[in-house]
Amino acid sequence: DRLYGYDDSFDFSQDSLMALQASSDLGEGLSVTAQILARGEDDWDPSFEWAYIAYDATDNLRVLAGRQRVPFYMYSDFLDVSYAYAWITPPRGVYDVPFDTFDGLGAIYTTSLGEFDTSLHVVYGGNNTDINAFGVDNDADFNDLAGASLTLTREWLTLRAAYLQTEMNIPIDSLEPLAAGWIGAGFSEVANDLLVEGDTGSFIELGFQIDYENILVIGEYTSLDLDGTSLANADSFYIMGGYRIDDWLVHVTYGADDDTRDNFTNHVPQGVDPGLDFLINTTTGILKDAESESSYYTIGARWNFHDSAVLKFEYTDYSNDTNSNNDAGLFRTAIVTVF
Repeated sequence: DRLYGYDDSFDFSQDSLMALQASSDLGEGLSVTAQILARGEDDWDPSFEWAYIAYDATDNLRVLAGRQRVPFYMYSDFLDVSYAYAWITPPRGVYDVPFDTFDGLGAIYTTSLGEFDTSLHVVYGGNNTDINAFGVDNDADFNDLAGASLTLTREWLTLRAAYLQTEMNIPIDSLEPLAAGWIGAGFSEVANDLLVEGDTGSFIELGFQIDYENILVIGEYTSLDLDGTSLANADSFYIMGGYRIDDWLVHVTYGADDDTRDNFTNHVPQGVDPGLDFLINTTTGILKDAESESSYYTIGARWNFHDSAVLKFEYTDYSNDTNSNNDAGLFRTAIVTVF
């Protein structure tokens, strides 16, 4: 069994990474930032995660151009900086959009709204990446990526919301013959729904954090809407409770994920033609096999044993309600440093 890229053997590559970030102040509000990251699971091949120029137009407004992080989640800016949060990696079900950077323009506006410090992050651009669909890596184009996130902070309370959408073009070669069959049968609309060409995907996130004295409570909910495609709609959430004891933080997380796909063959008549029945059964089977419903518990501890390093331990118990053969348990430990 595999869980989060791990199998039943010791693995020192998965989730291991090394990153270098450099920033330079060019004066008069202008700066450049670059981040190079190498992952063990990618044979330590380095790549540019960030490469952007920023301009502080006013004390409250910063404009960015280049490769930046998409503000999908509460910890988007710190996805690869495990030092910044309690877990070894953030909860996978929520943090599951297949890309996290984009090339384009961004703007961050900070101000006060009543007693809340407020940050509005607006982005527009695109992304070209490989994503895994139906077990195969496919070239993908995400165009006209646009959206915003809003964060409100007051003392020990943080509230957050985000909405983003993009046009998706993902050639899935394995579905092309099936789509051609639907076109030949006179149901081009089913073929259009089966393929991912010029479709719009949307993403919603709601989150909160309570950091009061020794108590830490964090929760996020995400909804990925990919209607009109063969890809899954995904609703996910987690809630984490933690308690600090001297240099230790102990925490428990519960999360659940529900992946569903539209059945866009309901209007096709059954029992009138064997060829049509074959197309219906094949399409329904492909969509149904990719659906899943799962939940997990994670128990962990973080030890701040050094000013620039922490040691983390985690055990995750994962349950797949769709197929219990995919149930698994995973123990991980990590040393995280910043310098």
